[in-house]
Amino acid sequence: MMRDIAEAVLGLLPAAVTYGDVRVLHRTHEVVLAEHHGPGDLAHEESTGVGVRVVVDGQWGFAATHRLTRDGLTEVVGRAVAQARAAGPGPRVDLGEPVTTQARWRSPMAVDPFTVPVSKKLDLLDAAVREAETAGPLVRKVEASMDFFRDDKVFANTEGALIEQTLTESGAGLVVFAGDGDDIQRRSWPQAVPRTIRGQRGDFATAGYEHVESLRLVEEAARVGADAVALLSAPRCPDETTTLIVSGANMALLLHECAGHPLEADRALGTEVSLAGGTYASPERRGSFRYGSPIVNVFADATIPGALGSFGYDDEGVPAQRTELVTDGVFRGYLSGRESAAVLGERSSGAARADGWQRLPLVRMTNLCLEPGDSSLEEMVAGTDRGVFVDMTKSVSIDDMRLNFRLGTEVGYEIRDGKLGRLLKNCTYTGVTPQFWAGCDALGGRDEWRVHGIPSCNKGEPLQVAHIGHGTVPARFRDVRMGTR
Repeated sequence: MMRDIAEAVLGLLPAAVTYGDVRVLHRTHEVVLAEHHGPGDLAHEESTGVGVRVVVDGQWGFAATHRLTRDGLTEVVGRAVAQARAAGPGPRVDLGEPVTTQARWRSPMAVDPFTVPVSKKLDLLDAAVREAETAGPLVRKVEASMDFFRDDKVFANTEGALIEQTLTESGAGLVVFAGDGDDIQRRSWPQAVPRTIRGQRGDFATAGYEHVESLRLVEEAARVGADAVALLSAPRCPDETTTLIVSGANMALLLHECAGHPLEADRALGTEVSLAGGTYASPERRGSFRYGSPIVNVFADATIPGALGSFGYDDEGVPAQRTELVTDGVFRGYLSGRESAAVLGERSSGAARADGWQRLPLVRMTNLCLEPGDSSLEEMVAGTDRGVFVDMTKSVSIDDMRLNFRLGTEVGYEIRDGKLGRLLKNCTYTGVTPQFWAGCDALGGRDEWRVHGIPSCNKGEPLQVAHIGHGTVPARFRDVRMGTR
């Protein structure tokens, strides 16, 4: 059915179309949520539609519809062609080498999450909430949630490509808020979200229900609740310039903001200036701009098994691949789609993805990763006379060139004479991207490297949400400005 629709759309394209592609997508999303003193939530959503891109007279046109009848498909092609013709004169679209792949790809999973009874999912979440409540009356709110996504999609273009894919994604998480009338603190597991949203919390993977079971929500919930309560009476993080050690979980958002968005090629070419800003990583700086110390290596890899940013082919039919972005501390490359890569004289890195059938593919992070080093968290702490160790991102702010940034964390620990000491609350740290990363003098080893799945990366206008992964390790940075303000 979906393949037939894609082929029908290509057959409706007029001769004036010099390039065209079609994406047919059926998306399923289920959310299950349990709350302390709350109503909880249960939702199941399905959506099917088609998006059509065309190039006419060197200009793009795009249209989408959920009407999959012959009349609906004819109408959506007409709108896409009319939009391209209305674009007027401008730089002509160049997509580089043609994409002619014909393939099928399905993400691996052990247990289909959509076959697991909702009652079983609710039982697990309710148990996690009850465990968190054992931290006492200062626990004010607990939220435990699961989300499951399935995308069945077909991509076809006028160059001969025809690709069928099925992606299944699963995730879950827990957040606990504690309050004493004067202060509110929170703790999350296994991954924090730096803003208030319901659902889509925790850690996600391109996998089945087995991933949810591996997260140990029930087993960790009592500790998470106790941590939130303990933060209420903890001292504030001191205002000082000191040594900072970040956890792998906190590193995910740090890497996301300092290396992910600024190394997206469309942003570097100025297409986001009016909305999200520019980047320090301009094309003329490739190969010469020092991003960080020589031990810092950053890459994107959409082929990592089970990672949330993994797939077989992007939404332009380009195969998933690994791309080197920062090598030995020097900025080397970009995440790109076909058009942005052609402008740079390169091949696409396979990073063009769309949030649904009704959206255009944009350059998005896949699995943005920090190469591990040869140290460990234990060794970093032992080698630090005075500093702070922080975990879980609570807030994030960065300027429009991705240089000056500020991150707030859920929790910190004082380091004195090579040992972790007092619990600290309201820890923040600030920096200027290349100066901050130049101070990186130690990275955790391969055994501490893991991929964190984050289903809430925002970009574009209209807004699109991408599901991405971040492979990280703990890291140490020297001479970092920390404080509470």
